Amino acid sequence: MNLLIVDDEIEIINGIMAGIHWENLGLQSVYKATSIEESMKLFEQEQIDVVLCDIEMPDGSGLDLLEWIRTRYPKTVCIIMTCHEEFDYAKRAISLDCKDYIVKPMVYEELEEKLLHLVREINRNWENDKYQEFGREWMKQIAREGQEQEGTVSRDEIVKQVKSYITANLQEELRIEQLAKVFYLSADYLSRLFKKEEGISIGDFIQEERMFLAKELLKEGKLSIARVAYECGYDNYSYFTKIFKKKYGITPREFGQSLKE
Repeated sequence: MNLLIVDDEIEIINGIMAGIHWENLGLQSVYKATSIEESMKLFEQEQIDVVLCDIEMPDGSGLDLLEWIRTRYPKTVCIIMTCHEEFDYAKRAISLDCKDYIVKPMVYEELEEKLLHLVREINRNWENDKYQEFGREWMKQIAREGQEQEGTVSRDEIVKQVKSYITANLQEELRIEQLAKVFYLSADYLSRLFKKEEGISIGDFIQEERMFLAKELLKEGKLSIARVAYECGYDNYSYFTKIFKKKYGITPREFGQSLKE
């Protein structure tokens, strides 16, 4: 994932470069531009996924650049930097699908938090796009005379991707309807396919994975039991304890105490 910083004041750009812990964001490259023209050239040369753009530019408004980006690179996510908090700026930025803004003089910790949120959101969208593509390709294959074994995607691969999505999102609410939507399949079809390939239902697999994660987190001993429950997707502490005891024969608290003995 690549980011572009656009500001006509190089001191501002250098301050951002020094003030952000870029290693926390996992970006591949951070590009810099001091004019709209230079920004447009970079877009033609590189894949730009996130733009951090000042509004006041010597060769036009940053909002004009955002409009140019929106018409040509609609998947690029934008944040504006501004000394203004007027409604007119915000209104136009929203109309251009600007994700966020930050007011100068900026607090680098605030900017880093905003960027981290955007990076995570983009990654989730990329993952969902990948999973949906598997589903679409699979549905195309079975639509061709119902020959499920032919083509670039197999039943095993679809189920593998479903399992991958589940294990990466155990903290989230995982319902069959939501999973089916991610994979561009019907809930009934996905349930039958998963059960046929794995021998257990999707609901049972989710619970198994959550219990495994809970046990590993408790072994680490860094989180409270309530936090472990939350990380495993359980908002109800009592229900989490009940499921854990049913699986392992002891409560999470008893399991934690046994590790200290």
